[in-house]
Amino acid sequence: MVKPAKNGLLANFFNSDNVANIKGIRWQNLPYFLIWLIYYAWIVAFSTWWTASPLSENLFGTGVRELLHSLNLLSSAVFVLFIKKEWYIQTARIGAALIVAGMIVYRVTQNAYLQLASSALLGIFFGIVNISILMPFVFVLNNTEKFFAVAGSFALVNLLSLLQENGVLQGSGGIIVSFVTLLLALSMTLFFKSGCIPADLEQTADTPKIKPRAYWTLFFNCLFVILCKGAGKGILNRTAESSCYPLLLWYCIGGLAGCLLFIAIFILVKKIMAILWNIAFACLAVGLFCNAFALETPELVTVFAFLLGVGNTIGMINVYYLLGVIGKKYNSILYVRHSIILIGICGGISGIVVGRVLNNSTSTSPMSIATSFVSVGIITLFLILSPVLSQTKEGDEWTKDINRMEVNNDSAQAFKKYQLSKRETEVCRLLLQGYTLRQISVMLSIAYPTANTYCTSVYRKLNINSRTELLLMFKDEH
Repeated sequence: MVKPAKNGLLANFFNSDNVANIKGIRWQNLPYFLIWLIYYAWIVAFSTWWTASPLSENLFGTGVRELLHSLNLLSSAVFVLFIKKEWYIQTARIGAALIVAGMIVYRVTQNAYLQLASSALLGIFFGIVNISILMPFVFVLNNTEKFFAVAGSFALVNLLSLLQENGVLQGSGGIIVSFVTLLLALSMTLFFKSGCIPADLEQTADTPKIKPRAYWTLFFNCLFVILCKGAGKGILNRTAESSCYPLLLWYCIGGLAGCLLFIAIFILVKKIMAILWNIAFACLAVGLFCNAFALETPELVTVFAFLLGVGNTIGMINVYYLLGVIGKKYNSILYVRHSIILIGICGGISGIVVGRVLNNSTSTSPMSIATSFVSVGIITLFLILSPVLSQTKEGDEWTKDINRMEVNNDSAQAFKKYQLSKRETEVCRLLLQGYTLRQISVMLSIAYPTANTYCTSVYRKLNINSRTELLLMFKDEH
């Protein structure tokens, strides 16, 4: 009998450093992994405007969800400016206790003003816990743990939303399930351990320097949240109210499909960063285009809802995964702060406002005409910006880490071993990234002869004579 080849595709994958290899999940990090997976899913599924349904009753009404969501984003953006790494255990536990108390007050009281006050405080407490668990998510979890925590949380978001739309999680039973799920998530804070986050969250001499191009990701994140989670969801809710099709169910099904597609792309494709954003924006554009012609062909609204679910899920997983990878790669809490402020304030709250304006539209015909123009604009935008994404992918170090189980900063130690100076290390990195000496002189604001001198010094210390030899020497780090 012929034995199956052990070096087959599947065997090679499970023996690889691919980020989607589940073997990369470590037992000691399960509390940080599980709280992100469950708590984030609970927050999005039960307390945000993004999953608020105009057709079913949930734990919080649509108006309360808008308040919770806005205050959650605002408090997260404020709290991230002041939190210190050594606080995250205490702030997570205090925030968890306050959330439980706030939930009890909200459900027990019959006074409308007290309910409003408790919901406002809950939004603030949600933000405190959000940022507290973000610290270990970024600086403790490896890439594989981040990958499955985010993908798993969005799969759970869509599953919970699907159950809510089907009426399974409504009434007292739904409230009990929601509260138990929240308690399970918050109980993970009891297992947090001190000393897991590096002593210094700022960049050190051995940490690669973050390049301005990395901040392009924040622009795409903000743009995506406004367009997809704001405008797209607002149009979906408005269309669902007047459609005979279960659009919100199709939206959730599309979200689950997006989770599977996201994981499959990481398993099968190596150069994935630009592909993921292209898919997310293309799904939104094609979906809106289908919705624009729904008056003539009503069935197209189901395609719109499905594609919006796929694009939203892939995009949002990408937003949080890249935040985690880049933050840890450059050991930069400053990048994390910028991300939360831009995503929360510029993207999240602006998206809610845009979505509500579209959701409150009184006529579907002008909306259909408007969405056709919007879809054309989005298609044009994403075609224009796609080369920028590809250039970023080729140029920045973090893009080489998104497919790995963990970020790799060993090249810094390799340069140090050859006693390269700080400026020689910078020149060497840029040479490895394919830049010419003329380009390097401009990027580092030094004269061309000076750049050439640094290059010659690098070659002498490494005992090589050409860039080809340099690429071969550092091919594993590059």
